[in-house]
Amino acid sequence: MILKEIKYRNFKARVVKLTRKQAKSGGMYGCYFPDTQTIAIQEKLPKITLLDTMLHEIGHFIADKSKIRLANLGEEGITSFIGSEFAKVFMQNPKLLTFIKRCTAR
Repeated sequence: MILKEIKYRNFKARVVKLTRKQAKSGGMYGCYFPDTQTIAIQEKLPKITLLDTMLHEIGHFIADKSKIRLANLGEEGITSFIGSEFAKVFMQNPKLLTFIKRCTAR
């Protein structure tokens, strides 16, 4: 995996690998640990699953650090928030765009 950390605003989350055994025992492909600001992703996932899982866990990181109550925003507010915050993540993490390209290459 080419990513070692994800930056969001003034925060950083470490990115670490989960073994298949760890992931299976937790019934997950990935996890975000807010106490340590760590994103753990199962190793050796298919590209599309890897991309889906990484973006999902980054979403948890954003939700944790933004302190926004998504339930109060309504559909339009949620989609606006998600777009804006992921745009910030992409701007701060050029390697994430390379990661996305690698996951979507055929």
